[in-house]
Amino acid sequence: MNRPRVVIVGAGFAGCGAAVAAAKAGAEVVLLERTDFVVASGIRAGVMNNNGKLVAAEEAKALGGGDIFEALESIVLHRGHIVDEDHAYVYNTVLVEPVVRRLLSDMGVDLRLQSRAVDVVREGGVIKAVVHSKGESVEGDAFVDCSGDTGGVKVCNEYGGGCAMCVTHRCPTFGDRVSIATKAGVPEYARHRPDGTPGTLQSAFTLHKSSLDPVLRDRLEKEGAISIPLPKEMIDHSLMYQIGGIRTARQMERLNLVDIGIAAKCIGNGAIPPGQLRSIPGLERAVIENPIAAGSGNKINGVSMAPREDTLRCRDFGNLFVAGVKAGPLGGITEAIVTGLVAGHNAVRAALKKTLWTLPRETTIGDFVSFTGEMMQSPQHRNRGYSMAHEAYFERMKREGLYTNDVASIHRRIRDLGLTGILARKLV
Repeated sequence: MNRPRVVIVGAGFAGCGAAVAAAKAGAEVVLLERTDFVVASGIRAGVMNNNGKLVAAEEAKALGGGDIFEALESIVLHRGHIVDEDHAYVYNTVLVEPVVRRLLSDMGVDLRLQSRAVDVVREGGVIKAVVHSKGESVEGDAFVDCSGDTGGVKVCNEYGGGCAMCVTHRCPTFGDRVSIATKAGVPEYARHRPDGTPGTLQSAFTLHKSSLDPVLRDRLEKEGAISIPLPKEMIDHSLMYQIGGIRTARQMERLNLVDIGIAAKCIGNGAIPPGQLRSIPGLERAVIENPIAAGSGNKINGVSMAPREDTLRCRDFGNLFVAGVKAGPLGGITEAIVTGLVAGHNAVRAALKKTLWTLPRETTIGDFVSFTGEMMQSPQHRNRGYSMAHEAYFERMKREGLYTNDVASIHRRIRDLGLTGILARKLV
């Protein structure tokens, strides 16, 4: 039997997860990325395994798809506790891109950088090829759209404070993101802020560590994460419903700094103008590293989600799948990777005309995929955003008995469902 070809658009963590799953299933994998590096926002992320994300990561390993998680664990910078987040670790963002790129190379993935997908060739409910900005058509048997949900310069100008010049996307250089699913005719959903404005605001920014007070910097590098109470006049709980990251009220009341290696990451507060930031003791000379224009602009997310099945196949399409934030109102590196694994595996199944795979809701990954798909159908619920680490979905995990920090019991649950190693099995 000839190897099917799976074409994946977007080499963020969702696209990388899809590429790993498709390659392990035996497909020829082409991964198109519009920028000149992989993992996208992952180069300024860092925090992993916090709260319920531990469960999903261990499920992925038990299923046979733990390769990316294991790669990240090889570059751990810190382990510990962040405000309202237990058993977390932070990977070194200086090393993450080359480490993941090497993994993709070792798995035989055909990575094509600076290849911005802009259109599709479609026949009925089947995609035949993706067209990238250089005019070349890349044919395939199945396709996975991991292009993300950011707006690009046009949307950030219209719905934000202008281009924030974020180092993770660099739209002025590489071009705006294009949704292949939308180009194929899949309806596009957006999250909306309380005032009705489409999209959500970026929830985190990073500081040059060298701009911190030396005592504060030394403490951060030693402890990994520190939390500084914010002055009352700087606390704005309404931002919880405007920013894309899903955070707790307690986190909004503090400046939560995490050492991610290359910079100090401020999580959960949205954009803080430099003048306000420098009023905080220890940050009197703080300089924002990313996004560069965080004080006046803000990257807009949540403007491009695609309705899909629990298999992550787009409705009314035979061979088009989505993963990551493209697949619903979800957020986080772990969530991106595991949805990528499901989409990539099922893309191979679709190419081979095999029955698609739906993870049971007795697993966290299966329940999360189903739950976020349901939430996306309702404008009210899709505006909230869902993470395995916070708020509504983490509470659901605990209610449904899905949350535990006992790794052995997580692997045992997968074994009892008869799913151990399923992602490591060749389909071809």
